[in-house]
Amino acid sequence: MEICMKRLFCFLGLAVAVSVADAAPVYHPPGSNLTSGDVSNGQSIMSDITNPAASAVQLKSDGAHVQFGLVSNIGIGIEYGQVDNVFDVIDEKAKAYSDGLTVSLPTFTGNPTNSTDVSQYIAAIQQAIDVPVADINSVLTTVAADGYGKIFGSMNLPLMPIVVGNDFLAGVLVFDASASVATKAVGLYDSIDIDFADVQAQLLNGNTVLDLGEVDLDLSNPSAPIMKVNNDTTLLTRAAGVNEFALGYSRQLFRHEAGDLFGGLRAKYYRVGMTQVATRLGNLTDAAQLFQNARDASFNYDSNIGLDLGVLWVSGNYRLGATMMNLNAPTFTFPGLDVSGYSGGPIARLLAQDYVYKMEAQLKLEAALFSSNRQWAINAGLDANAVPDPFGDDYQWMTLSAAYLTDGWWIPGARVGYRANLAGEEMNYVTLGVTLFKVFNVDLAMALNEVTINGNQVPRGAMLNMGLELSF
Repeated sequence: MEICMKRLFCFLGLAVAVSVADAAPVYHPPGSNLTSGDVSNGQSIMSDITNPAASAVQLKSDGAHVQFGLVSNIGIGIEYGQVDNVFDVIDEKAKAYSDGLTVSLPTFTGNPTNSTDVSQYIAAIQQAIDVPVADINSVLTTVAADGYGKIFGSMNLPLMPIVVGNDFLAGVLVFDASASVATKAVGLYDSIDIDFADVQAQLLNGNTVLDLGEVDLDLSNPSAPIMKVNNDTTLLTRAAGVNEFALGYSRQLFRHEAGDLFGGLRAKYYRVGMTQVATRLGNLTDAAQLFQNARDASFNYDSNIGLDLGVLWVSGNYRLGATMMNLNAPTFTFPGLDVSGYSGGPIARLLAQDYVYKMEAQLKLEAALFSSNRQWAINAGLDANAVPDPFGDDYQWMTLSAAYLTDGWWIPGARVGYRANLAGEEMNYVTLGVTLFKVFNVDLAMALNEVTINGNQVPRGAMLNMGLELSF
């Protein structure tokens, strides 16, 4: 367990080291939204910028005002698959690939010119190596299917966001610049397929090393033949993120005795970075090398513009809203990898092609119900559709929460909630947050999904956010 944790911290160091960003990454909700959800409940500056229409609500109730975050959000999270002993498995199989597997073969006592004797010996070879090949295939399938690890973090730049509302503007301006990073390591599985078609010719020619396609069988030591594997099973590490600068404007659109309708528009400049490191298992000495290769990699960047649109209906004791994120679905393209050391199979073709990340449009729905003094709130949020993160993992959050907003400096505010990803890995989290001295927010999410590591049941994910914000 200690070795596994050291490697996870090494992975975390890689994530922190890369300079990439994203204001509201789909995989990591910012600030107190981790607990409250992407709901415009007016209880924090982060909730007031989720929906582009929300900031104007405070102008109507409080008049001219300024809000800003000293450091409104710093967050970090981790998510992983069924990774029990996965690093030990990688180390073991990498060594087997490089050193070769010792296999037990029967001694050939027949006539090398007799096709029947040779065919029987080929069948004996096949039977002897089927077991270790099946074992390797089984392990590699497990690593590829379940052995992923993802580290992510986010932060708003100091003083951001800045919210300025006054009557001259007839609405509210929001300036924002923020940062996040995500890193993911996965296995790409290439099954080991053995071709015995011309083994007979190789034996008749007196070869001591048999070429079986993806396996070389060294018969130079008859008592302990060595089998070496030459396939394209790969460990792929990616880091990705976005530099984002946003400008939003919101105002009241319609007034009625039953409530008020607000609208808002937000334009965002994205500078997206991506790095990819692919290491064939046969070229890997141990799992630590995987992280070192990723740390040494350089980023490629692409830029584009995104647009968000939001509406919010506000009545005495409730709010209903909708936000269309990335209405224009901006797309970013990154060059493929050098695969000169690969065999040219499907994994090589996958790695060589340009990598395209599309920020697909997403509709977010929200509702909040307030007590008469507006200190208590019940919040509900739902992403109407799933969207991918930079690694192609789908996210579609559903959130439920209850929150208490204190009027005093010494009585902490509190919130509790539940969030579920309805797509992708379908992770479920219980969330808890507090607000201290009316300015300092701390929120924690812990996954209800579990995995067994070294015999212990542990959560498959966790997120922690902290922030400091002011208004006047």
